[in-house]
Amino acid sequence: MDSRDRFARLPVVIASLVLLPVLLEFLAWYIEGEEYDTARAVTVVGVIVTLAAVATVLGRIRARLPVLMVAALTVTAAGEAVLGFAAAFGPVLWRGSVPGELHGLVTTGVSAFAFATGVYLLVQYNRGLYLPYLEAGMGPLPTATKRKVIGESEILIRTVPDIGPAVEKALGSCVSMVDQDDLHFVAYYAGGRCCFYTDVLDDADLAHFFHDTAQEERRELYLKAGNQLNWLTGRLNNQFRRIEGGILVRTVLDVERGALYLYWVDEARYLVGVTLDQRKVDVADDKMARLVDMIRGHFTLPPINQRERPPKPGGHLRSVVPRSEHWPESGS
Repeated sequence: MDSRDRFARLPVVIASLVLLPVLLEFLAWYIEGEEYDTARAVTVVGVIVTLAAVATVLGRIRARLPVLMVAALTVTAAGEAVLGFAAAFGPVLWRGSVPGELHGLVTTGVSAFAFATGVYLLVQYNRGLYLPYLEAGMGPLPTATKRKVIGESEILIRTVPDIGPAVEKALGSCVSMVDQDDLHFVAYYAGGRCCFYTDVLDDADLAHFFHDTAQEERRELYLKAGNQLNWLTGRLNNQFRRIEGGILVRTVLDVERGALYLYWVDEARYLVGVTLDQRKVDVADDKMARLVDMIRGHFTLPPINQRERPPKPGGHLRSVVPRSEHWPESGS
C-alpha cells in the first residue's frame, strides 16, 4: 500500500484501539466474579460499533480529515462531559445514576480516539504544517497511462477516466509543450484534483537529474507540491484583497536546480509545470504562460498573460510604465 492510501489505514488503527473496552469488560467480569450480563454486553458492543463507525467515516472522507477529526473529538468530549456530570451529580440531583461500566467504556473509547488522533496529527505536523489537509484533499490520481513520441521526446501521459472534450484539448496543448529541453512536466488540476499530467522525465537525456529520487517518486512529489501551492495561494489571495492587487495568477519557485510553476487558469483550474534545468527556467516560464492562454481559449476565456517582452532575451523584468499609463489589468 503506497503513501496515497495511508488514510485507509486510519479506520483500522482506531477500530483496533476501541477493542480495548472489550478486554476491560472481560477483565471486570473476571475480577468482580459476576455472571454474564447481557445488558452490559450490549452496551459494550454498542459503544464499539459506534466508535468503529466514526473511524470508518473519518477514514473515507478525505477532503478535510484533520478538521473532521478535531470536530469528532469536540463532540465526543462534550458527550463525555455530560456523561461525567450525570455520573457525578445524578444520585444527588435527580436520584438517578449512570452505570459505571458505561461511563468507563465511553471514557476509554474517547481516550483511545484522542490518543490516536494526537499521535497522527503530531506525526503529520512534523512532516509539514499543512500536509494532513493537503494530502487528504488530493483525491484519486490519474492512472490511465499511454506514451507518445514527438520528435526526439517520448512523452508520458496519465489521465483520469472520461475527461471531457475541452480537457482533451487542454491535454493536447500540454503534450505539445513538454519536451526534454526545457518544460519537463505539466499537470492540470480542476475541481480540486489532478485530471491529467504529462512529462518527459523518463527521457534518457534527463537521467543525470535523478539521484536520490526516482521518476515516479518525483511525479508524486510534484503533484503534492502543486496541491500545496494552490492552498497557499488561496490564503495569500485572502490577504491581497486588502491591497486591491487582484488574485495571484503566477507563482514561481525558482529552486537551485530548476523551477516549479503554478499558473492560474480560472477559479476552478490551474496548471503546475516543472523544469529540471536551471538554465531553462525563463524559457519554461514563457511556455507555461503561453500554455495557460491556449487552455483558456479552449474554455472560451480571454488570455491573461499579456506580458511585455523584456529588453534582454530570457528575462521577465517588465519595463517601467510611465505614470501617465496604467498597468495592465491582466498580467503575471
